[in-house]
Amino acid sequence: MKNPETRHSSSGFTLIELIIVLIIIGLAAGLAGIYIGSSSDNLTIRTFTKDVSAVLRYARNHAVAEKITYHFAVDVEEGVYRLYSDKKTDDESPSFNLEKNIPSGLEVIVDNTEDDIYKIDLLPLGNSSGGMIEVRNEKAAYIISVSRVTGKVDVEREE
Repeated sequence: MKNPETRHSSSGFTLIELIIVLIIIGLAAGLAGIYIGSSSDNLTIRTFTKDVSAVLRYARNHAVAEKITYHFAVDVEEGVYRLYSDKKTDDESPSFNLEKNIPSGLEVIVDNTEDDIYKIDLLPLGNSSGGMIEVRNEKAAYIISVSRVTGKVDVEREE
């Protein structure tokens, strides 16, 4: 039997050890919050760029398949982009296929002509009127280009 005077309790943690662990966990959580907050801006611009390029590819494919012209329009003043076709509705107006808002915090720069609305036409033969759309925020920039000859849509990250 052990002598009660020589028995040492080694189970448990000291108060200092617990405080140190809590400080480390707090610092890690704070750094993770900063990282997540900054990556949401990058997620927004990447998602928007992929969405616009997918809409342009969709329009090109359907223009060829349906043998009608699709129009992709960016209205920077209103903060929206639209896709519509030459297919007429009952009241002889163009058929709107899509209208989406440009997310806040993103700047969309287009090869602006005198018009308030920038438009890319995707034609039944697979070609297009061509164009370039630049999307940027504080941390990143992407360029979406549509080839005039082939109608191919390319996305590049601007350095």
